[in-house]
Amino acid sequence: MKKIYATLVLLLCSLLVLGLPVSAQEIKSPKVLTYHGESENWVGDFTLEISEGAITKLGNIKYKGEDVASVGWVSCTYEVGTGSQTSKSLLAGVHPTDSPKGEKGTQSSKSVAGSSNEHSNLYSKVKVVKVTIEWDGKTESINLYKQE
Repeated sequence: MKKIYATLVLLLCSLLVLGLPVSAQEIKSPKVLTYHGESENWVGDFTLEISEGAITKLGNIKYKGEDVASVGWVSCTYEVGTGSQTSKSLLAGVHPTDSPKGEKGTQSSKSVAGSSNEHSNLYSKVKVVKVTIEWDGKTESINLYKQE
């Protein structure tokens, strides 16, 4: 009987020791940076989500005018750090069959890229995201400022 108790105690101690390193591992949550700004015709937001394995960039613009159907195709370029991302589409919710889903008068852009410590540090220092919007022969720029 003593042999069974000794084996059980030894087994429980082994499980406890093996379980400690797993519980002691630090689980890092992603760092999220947000940016906001507006111009005469547009409101813009941008989010950088920096995790150990990836950097996710999500841009969103919204037309401030009332006649969103007249805007047509919109090309939007986000300049972040040393890189940029461009999207071209109709605004959401304008044409039932052609336009993307989302809040009426908006356009969204998302990209995901691998991350290293160097890239993470570079993106963490970004204070302003420059957005250039082209539509219907017009061009407008917005500076999106980091929200603290």
